[in-house]
Formats: sequence, C-alpha cells, structure tokens
Amino acid sequence: MMHKVAVVGAGLAGLTCAQVLKEAGCEVVVLEKSRGSGGRLSTRRTDAAQYDHGAQYFTVRDARFAEFISARVADGSVAVWQPRRSSTAPATDEPWYVGTPGMSALGRAQARGLDVRTEQRVTSLQRSAEQWQLVMEDGSVLEAFDAVVVAVPNAQAVPLLEPHAPDWARQLAGTPMQPCWTVMFSSEDELTTVDADTPPDSPIGWWARNSSKPGRASTQTRHDWVLQATPQWTEAHLEDDKAAVGELLIQAFGELLERSVLALDAPMAHRWLYARRQPGLAALDECWWSYDQALGVCGDGLSHSRVEQAYLSGLLLGQAMVKQQ
Repeated sequence: MMHKVAVVGAGLAGLTCAQVLKEAGCEVVVLEKSRGSGGRLSTRRTDAAQYDHGAQYFTVRDARFAEFISARVADGSVAVWQPRRSSTAPATDEPWYVGTPGMSALGRAQARGLDVRTEQRVTSLQRSAEQWQLVMEDGSVLEAFDAVVVAVPNAQAVPLLEPHAPDWARQLAGTPMQPCWTVMFSSEDELTTVDADTPPDSPIGWWARNSSKPGRASTQTRHDWVLQATPQWTEAHLEDDKAAVGELLIQAFGELLERSVLALDAPMAHRWLYARRQPGLAALDECWWSYDQALGVCGDGLSHSRVEQAYLSGLLLGQAMVKQQ
C-alpha cells in the first residue's frame, strides 16, 4: 500500500499527479528546486509590470483537460485570450487560454491543499527495505516513502532514474529538450497594433504584448512585452550575458517592426534550459509506472510539450498508481 509518496517536481504534471494521490488518501510531499510551483507556467512581477516568461498560452483538445480547465475558468484562474494577430498569422479555431492574473495562477490553483516544499533540490534516490529515501542538495535525507514520482525535465530526471530504471533513463537521455532565452521589457509607445506573432526568419520565435492578456493591469501609457528566441538562436547564445541577450532581442524586435524600440526600464532576461521537447522525436509513453519498484515518471517531456499534455501525463500516472495500490 502507498501511504506516503514523494513527488519530485512541482510543474503541472507533478502537481496533478499529487492531487490524484491526495484525493485517494495518500500523504503526498512535493519537492521543488525553484522558489515557486508551476514550472514553466511562470509569471515575473515587478513593481510596475508583470510578464509571463514561460508558457505563453495553451489550448484544450482532450475532454479530461477540458473538464479541468472549465473549473479553472469558473474559479477565475483561467480566461480566454483573444490577441490581435497579423494578417499573415495562421488561422485557428482553437481558443487560446491563459492563467489570470498571470500564467502562474494555473500552477497555484493545482497546488492548493498540497504539501509543496520549494527550494528543495533532490540529488539522488535510494531504495532499501522496500522504501525510498531522497538525498537532498544540503546532504540531508528524507526517509520512508512508499513510492516516488519523478516529474522534472528529461535531463534532470536521468541521474535520478539511472541507478533504478536504466532503460527509462536511456530513453529520456535520447529525448532532449530545447532551450529558450526570454526577454521581458515595457514600452511607453504601443509600437504595433498586433498583440502576438511568430515571425519567420528572425532570432525571435514568438513575441507577445503581455499586457493584452485578460486580467493584466494594462494602461494606455505602458505596454509590457515578452520576446522568446528560437531554439537555434538560444543555442548559439546560450552562455551570453543577460543584458547582451536583452539588447540583441530588442534590436531584432525593432527590425521586425521597422522602428526603434525603447524600453522604459532595464530589460530582464531568463534562460530556460529545458523549454520544450525537441520536435520530430518519437513520442514515448504518456507516463511510466513500475509497481514492483514503486517508481513513476510523468511530464510533457515524454511525448509533447503542451500544457495539456503535462496535465494528462500527471493525471494518468496518478490514476495508474491508485489503481494498483
């Protein structure tokens, strides 16, 4: 029986799995190396602005995710975003959803009621007497877990899994995730009537007027922008200084708009080392669960880097674990 479970990683997949286990009566501890939960469902705030610097929006295709998102729309943590787009942007009938008042609201909603411990980095897993021990970065050991769920980016999962599930570790090592530089800044001028675009032939793979999203504190004299570089440009500038990255991407943004772009405040840059699953790779299973070892893996890195897939991966793993108790 699983009485106590450790979930390593507080992204949407890990939080969703933890909620399923908690609802089944398990004692669940979620350990997250960062300062907050939600993973790439992240929002950076300053005194004057806020920026969604990870996932920009998400769509809904699966009925199970639709049910979850309907509840989040009802409680106000999710809303539909209808940005003004360029005439050359691909048409889509799918609504675009965002967390409100920031993308991080979706992760916070899924973390409600859970024991989430932030700034807790797990460096290795040990198993003895049919129980798991977690070795932490500070040398301490958390003991007596009946099962462990690994819900972190592929490259970070490999060293945790290698001693116990080498085949899983090998598959994840062969499924890399691409990096992404993100730059955040605000302008006094509107700059353009378009709110979001995916320009071709540019260092920028995506840009958005973050202040056009619902629930954001937008004004006519301040516009908040998020620029996300392409994986190729990011790879080429992976170790660049943050200030230099900000300058280069804002310059590229100005070239796209064919005008000068002046930032009201010093731009901010964030490097996501594991932003999205490398396209073109075969999908692995939606989740992995070993009943014999009481070890599971979930996350969007297994099959597709969509917010919906992260949710489904965690949901399916939690259900599989409960079913085999």
